[in-house]
Amino acid sequence: MVKRMSAKEARERFAELLGQVHYGKDTVIVEKQGKPVVAVIDMERYERLAKAWDAPFAVLDRIRAKNRDKRPDRVEKDVADAIAEVRAARRAKSRKRA
Repeated sequence: MVKRMSAKEARERFAELLGQVHYGKDTVIVEKQGKPVVAVIDMERYERLAKAWDAPFAVLDRIRAKNRDKRPDRVEKDVADAIAEVRAARRAKSRKRA
């Protein structure tokens, strides 16, 4: 469940806030002057979010590692060629359906 509280209330009831998040698995949005500024979430949810965030970048890191010794202009051309090839294949596939 998502709960909201002011920053002042969060300071005053910090131990309770931690309990709600840790034991109750609640998410608490802390607001300052009525505007949300942070969300307090449990570690399990944080780890899932961090893993989901990092996954796409891991692919980029692998691609970058494979192309580290290549000239940037050559990599850019290879990428442009690959994109053109995929787009041409999609166009051909959509023409077959029509």
